[in-house]
Amino acid sequence: MNLKFLSAPVQLKTTPKKLALAIVFSSLCFTTSSILAADKVLAVVNGDNVTESQLKIAALQSKVDFNSITPVQKIALVDALVNRQLVLQAALKENFDKDPEVASRVKALTDSYIAANYLAKIAETYKISDKEMQAYYDKNVLADLPKEYKARHILVKTKDEANAIIKELEAGADFSKLAKEKSSDAGSAVNGGDLGWFTGQNMVAPFSLAVAKMKKGELDKTPVESQFGWHVIKLDDVRDVTPPKFEEVKPEIEKVLIKEHLNKYLTDLNSKAKITLNK
Repeated sequence: MNLKFLSAPVQLKTTPKKLALAIVFSSLCFTTSSILAADKVLAVVNGDNVTESQLKIAALQSKVDFNSITPVQKIALVDALVNRQLVLQAALKENFDKDPEVASRVKALTDSYIAANYLAKIAETYKISDKEMQAYYDKNVLADLPKEYKARHILVKTKDEANAIIKELEAGADFSKLAKEKSSDAGSAVNGGDLGWFTGQNMVAPFSLAVAKMKKGELDKTPVESQFGWHVIKLDDVRDVTPPKFEEVKPEIEKVLIKEHLNKYLTDLNSKAKITLNK
């Protein structure tokens, strides 16, 4: 028998108080009813049973789809469970579970698991209607669409260089030619300074703010400074972003609204509780 152990322990995350359980439950929870449905014994280790429910949990932790588990995967996981049981028996025999640090960590994991799965059970009771999701879509997706910009720039080290280039452009110089000759942004210089289509979120703040104030076809007469240097910017085009279709984002909207309900539940628990924080 190869000495193998389950290699995917439950990970706990540190998060802000009101969001902690809402985030933790999504990564820890699974449906216990399906796991316990067929709890047949797969092996007996010194009188202790290794069961199919344990195998299902092991598959979940190892990111193996139990419904399509291969014979090789099953053997490996059962082998790991048997070895884990042997080590557990040896540890209990030495009262290792009574070690203060071990006991504290076990309690922390147990508490987190119970709380997270209880929160998941509550989450299952929330039924989000299409009307709620549509309202969220209208308010947070359709009403908050960014603009997309198509611009070119020439990046240089100093403000004087940038102002000199602006004067050349005002005198009729070709932007693309100057970008290829003088821009230190090699990625865009080969394309005549063309940055393609982008939203404000895709660019550094000074660049985005400058572009947002410009009109289509305009050359910014004032060079813009960023951490990369000085930009000479020309805005070629502006368009509205095409929003995703409602049906495409419904699943994500549902998750967001469920988390909002969970956060309200946690807020209510906090408001009714007597909590003393020791500094």
